Order: sequence, then structure tokens, then C-alpha cells
Amino acid sequence: MDIASPAVGVEAFVFSENLPDPQERLRRVFHRTGDALYRFILVRVAGDRDAADDLLQQVCHVAARNRRMPHDDTECEAWLRGIARNLIRGHWRLMKRQRRHIRLEDAAFAQQLVGEMESQPAPAEALMQEESARQMLLAVTSLPAPDQQLVFAFYFEGRSQADIAKELGLSAKSVETRLYRVRNRLRAILRNIERT
Repeated sequence: MDIASPAVGVEAFVFSENLPDPQERLRRVFHRTGDALYRFILVRVAGDRDAADDLLQQVCHVAARNRRMPHDDTECEAWLRGIARNLIRGHWRLMKRQRRHIRLEDAAFAQQLVGEMESQPAPAEALMQEESARQMLLAVTSLPAPDQQLVFAFYFEGRSQADIAKELGLSAKSVETRLYRVRNRLRAILRNIERT
């Protein structure tokens, strides 16, 4: 699953330029954090880009319709993630209901499935690696947008600290310090995931 570069960018969701102050703040926060929010959703819908696109659009609609909005940009980003979490829960409830209506009594399909499972046993090590990767993606996409962008630039795109520093207008030492802090946050998030 390639989540470093979302298929749907913030350009896909246009807010009117003549909105009152809270709506203007929403537009500004969404433009700054839209890609990170998309990745947050994409990881939680198991890489289904169509579902992630739909859910991101629903987040925008729910947020734009809401009359009460947080007063600060950081709170607004967290608020958008909360809306996304609720919509993702609804998505999975709907998926679960739809699966109940699929008939699984097809003997030929069951025979084929058993044959495939016996011929290709899944090694425990591969399953553990897949689970570790899934947990890491959950942790990374839980970070605020600036931290996510730093992680993706350094670890996924393989850019140097000097290159990132130049782009952000910081010193290489500052980028190194930020990466250190982000790794500590990721460790804390991963510990929390393990506990739950």
C-alpha cells in the first residue's frame, strides 16, 4: 500500500473563499493537513482508496456543515481526525452488515479455499512482519501532519536531513532533533497499540 503520496489531494475539495472566519480556518487547516488526514483514513480502511476518497469527502462535508468549530488550528486538526474516526467506524459497521448477506454455503468455493490454505501455509514470521508494518502505519498516521510529512520524507522517500532542512528553512541539526522527538512519539504510540 503506497500511502506516501495520496491519490486525492486537498485540491479535490474546494471551499468557498468568502466564508466566515471559522469556515476560513477549516479551509486553511484542511489545506495544510489534508494529505495527512487522507493517509490516516487510508490506513484504517485497509488501503481501499475508493473508501478513503469517499470518507475524506464526508469528513469535509460534516466539518463544513458544523456550526461549532475549534478556535485553534491544532484543535481543528484533531477535530477533523475525530470526525474521520467516527465515519471510519460507520464504514466498518456497514461492511460487516454487507458481509452477513453473502452466502458461504458454496461447497466448491469452500473446497477451493481449503486447498489453497493447505498448499500455502502462512508462516508465523511473515504474519508478524505484516502485523508490525500495519501497527507502524497506524502509529505514523496518528501523528500530526508536520510530523507525518517529516517521517515520510526521511524514512519513506529516503531524503537526507540536509535536503529536508533546506526545504523547511531549518538547520540539519533541527531536523535531526525533530526526527528524534518524532521517533519517541512513535514509540509511545506503538506501546499504547500493544497494550490495547
